[in-house]
Amino acid sequence: MKKAYFDFSSRLQDLQEKSLLRRLREFKPTEGMSALFDGKESIHFSSNDYLGLSRHPMVIEGAVKATKEYGTSCSASRLISGNNPLFSALERTVAQWKGKQKALIFPSGYMAALASVSSLVGKADMILMDSFSHASLWEGARLSHATLRVFDHNEPKNLKKLLERYAGDFKKILIITESLFSMDGDIAPLEEIVELKEHFEAYLLLDDAHAEGILGENGGGLATALDLADKVDVILGTFSKALGSQGGYVAAEQSIIDWMINSAKSFIFTTALSPSCVAAAASALDIIQSKEGAMLRRKLKDNISHFFEENLANSFFCSPIIPIKIGTESKTIEVSAILEQKGIYLPPIRYPTVPRGEARLRISLTAIHRADQIDYLKEALKKLGVL
Repeated sequence: MKKAYFDFSSRLQDLQEKSLLRRLREFKPTEGMSALFDGKESIHFSSNDYLGLSRHPMVIEGAVKATKEYGTSCSASRLISGNNPLFSALERTVAQWKGKQKALIFPSGYMAALASVSSLVGKADMILMDSFSHASLWEGARLSHATLRVFDHNEPKNLKKLLERYAGDFKKILIITESLFSMDGDIAPLEEIVELKEHFEAYLLLDDAHAEGILGENGGGLATALDLADKVDVILGTFSKALGSQGGYVAAEQSIIDWMINSAKSFIFTTALSPSCVAAAASALDIIQSKEGAMLRRKLKDNISHFFEENLANSFFCSPIIPIKIGTESKTIEVSAILEQKGIYLPPIRYPTVPRGEARLRISLTAIHRADQIDYLKEALKKLGVL
């Protein structure tokens, strides 16, 4: 008889009964924000490619050129023989872009999060984390063995109470938050968090993954937009969203980066990011900081304005992430399936990605969505009574 813990069929059945079972869907991009999902033509409203750069000719050309020059893989960790010349150039550019001394590139944003949290703190320290933080940050906290406490989402008053309670009890206190939250589309009250961090002599890690490229004059993200980069100890980011490539990075003062090179397992014990991804990210970053990048940010803001039927051109921030909260997992799956029949791909977001009972559709607008596509989506949502 098989041991119970290998009986995955019953566990999968349990997920099915709770409307939590997931499966992979075949995706093939066609043109603009159209794509084939399982062979059916659909409008894609769930991409993090906010500026449409993954299909930009310059980004593709950079990836192709790097592949021809360096091959398809670095074939080793960066501490062995995988430290391709493309890395140092991009790391210098990223550090300058984020207003930090140095940056370090990882194969993914998830791995960068694991490295940053687990390298910065240990058993003698405490982490205070926003309750809506990304799963990678929670896992990094677990690996650090630091004491973890959670503050209410975007509630500086609750964070202050925790700091007042625990300040002085731990060697270091690390505050962790995101800039633009990936499932709710709201931004952190960074100015207030920085004020608390300074007052209580804590440290601050900001996950800027969803805000970079779209916030600030050069798309540098929330901290640079608010001129607070020097007050944020560690900025975590990714190349897989607005930059249209793959990979992640940590930006901080030089001593922190040097420590990560020597201590972060998710950096030391993995093959380096492929040359094509590094080159694609470098090309995308050039575009983001150019006049074309500013134009794409305006186009994205125009599309968000179009969705809300409100002029947001002068707003400091408007989110491309628009949650349509439905509630139950089964109802959300049902609504998603109806939309898919209408040629709209908007998959259900369920537990554990969001809390139980808060299942939703997560609309993600981009600079390359057309107005008629947005109108079609809104009309469908209204007919279903969820908008």
